[in-house]
Amino acid sequence: MRSERAASQWAPHPAVTSDGLTLTAWRHGGGSSSPAVLLLHAMFVDSRTMDHRGAGLGATLAAEGVDVWRADLRGRGSAPIRAWTYDDLVRRDLPALVDTVAERAGRPVVVVGHSLGGHVALAAVGERRVTVAGLVLVGANIWRPSHEPERAIRLRKSATMAVFSTLAHAGGRFPARRLGLGTADEAVGYVDDLARFWRTDAWTSRDGFDWAAALPTVTTPTLSVAGAGDYPEARPHCARRFVDPVPGATSWVVGRGSGLGFDPGHMALVTDPRCAPWWRAAAGWIRGRSRSTT
Repeated sequence: MRSERAASQWAPHPAVTSDGLTLTAWRHGGGSSSPAVLLLHAMFVDSRTMDHRGAGLGATLAAEGVDVWRADLRGRGSAPIRAWTYDDLVRRDLPALVDTVAERAGRPVVVVGHSLGGHVALAAVGERRVTVAGLVLVGANIWRPSHEPERAIRLRKSATMAVFSTLAHAGGRFPARRLGLGTADEAVGYVDDLARFWRTDAWTSRDGFDWAAALPTVTTPTLSVAGAGDYPEARPHCARRFVDPVPGATSWVVGRGSGLGFDPGHMALVTDPRCAPWWRAAAGWIRGRSRSTT
């Protein structure tokens, strides 16, 4: 019953991409006066993780007076297509979703992106594909050898990427659901892009745009939030290295040392109710971005 009530709180709004795909952005309740926040999910999952069981990040931000939206990127949810690339997420999905939320809400948008949703949003901002009032990157980093100082972890990540790519090519997509890793499989083209980022130690588009090189030009207020127990997806020092080139970026590491009763891992950052203190702190940071744009 609780999950049914939670689902009913989210009203769907279509967002059409430049290649004609219809994504869906869901708005929590009737919205509020300020500000508008778009929640974007991680890899292997969909936007339901951004308000887990109706008591997660989304509901907490809404209770703090935020106009909360959540959306699925292509390949899951309302747009379960089989083939897409990382570039499609950056250049097609983000612009459509941000434009839809800004138009319906009538105000600038702050993007809160978990993992995949975070680094895709930062790439779209760096490439000037979208303009937003702020970015909150939750457990977000690109796996690159230069961001990982420990040799043992680099070797583990290399092995992980090799298995990731092999399984994706063997079955035509990465079988996250069959392996029990999540609710959404991932397309081969997208997997190839992540593998290329690791192999070449470069975060670039297929036509050569260098998203990493663009980070020093980003003027959007940016907050990076890492979980003290996030291993190996977005270890705190890797998340910090990822956003360091962004001028004025702020980095938080949340866990026992910051007032939580535990050290959250990758998914717990957005799904575990024990993270509510940092969720409420993020709402305050978001409200500050809204005031600065009015």
